[in-house]
Amino acid sequence: KLASGEVPSDDGTMRALITLFAVLSLQTPLQGAYLWLREREQFAAIMRERKLCALAGFFSATGSAFWFTGYVLAPIALVRIVGQVEALFTIGLSHYWLKEGARRQEIWGLLLLVGGIVMALAGRL
Repeated sequence: KLASGEVPSDDGTMRALITLFAVLSLQTPLQGAYLWLREREQFAAIMRERKLCALAGFFSATGSAFWFTGYVLAPIALVRIVGQVEALFTIGLSHYWLKEGARRQEIWGLLLLVGGIVMALAGRL
């Protein structure tokens, strides 16, 4: 949030995206260099599956764009709380795509999660 405040723009979304671009511009070559130097097998596996990895990277960057925009435009604590909805999507996708069943503890955990999100949002209104 502080770094995006240094970007010379009045548009919060633009500040978030410029900050994200700077972060990814550093992270990508550093991660690539680490893999090349220390994890050659993993680097080779990524190169073999580069189309799939590029797609995963695209979706990851898109998700990061939403996170960074949220951090710039709203209080960080609120963004983190609402971001817990990600767990709901993860469980839902694992059930739908991977045909995994949800255990009783997971269902209770999801209900507690939803209740916490609702209470946090209700407290902000």
